[in-house]
Amino acid sequence: MAISVAIIDDRQLFREGVRLLIGTQVDLRVDGEANSATEGYEVVAERRPDVCVIAQELEEVGGIAATRELMRRHPELRVVIASSNGNADGARAALGAGARGYLLKAQASADLFQAVRHVMRGEVYLPPSLAMDASSWRVTAADSTRSEPLGVLSARERQVFELLVRGHTNAAIGKLLGISAKTVDTHRTKVLRKIGVHSIVDLVRFAARNQLPLD
Repeated sequence: MAISVAIIDDRQLFREGVRLLIGTQVDLRVDGEANSATEGYEVVAERRPDVCVIAQELEEVGGIAATRELMRRHPELRVVIASSNGNADGARAALGAGARGYLLKAQASADLFQAVRHVMRGEVYLPPSLAMDASSWRVTAADSTRSEPLGVLSARERQVFELLVRGHTNAAIGKLLGISAKTVDTHRTKVLRKIGVHSIVDLVRFAARNQLPLD
């Protein structure tokens, strides 16, 4: 029986490309597409695919946060996160969220097929360029959500996160970090999206749940 694959990406061109590529393989088939995390939750609940390919750069809710939520709802699901600008930190965060594969969108189509087949067999797939550290990531992936809950954020976004949960305004954060309030607002939007919450109140709750400092 063919491996069923769902695709979650807000870029239609990428979804169409993956669909066409998978259609060339006799042991793979696309069974559902979504252009947002919210729509993806519905597609996965309805279609119950074997594997879900999720873009890391989803606009509404980041691919890492979406993966974490999908794994909470469907522990049996295998997830491959596809990234436009992947790196070691992104791969580590992906595995920590429950993904079993991490793929760079610039890789060849054969790598996409390999990633889907690997995770379906219960294996971890990483790009050759990141595979050197694979053993340590496998060891830490199971508990990295607890030990590195902010692993999905950049260094600057972590600074903004810490100041936001302590109650600082955009203007105050800008003065402390030497950046404009507009730049702070951009970082704030990215932090909320990557963590997978919609308000500062939710961000504070996230910090409390993960026992992060609030003062």
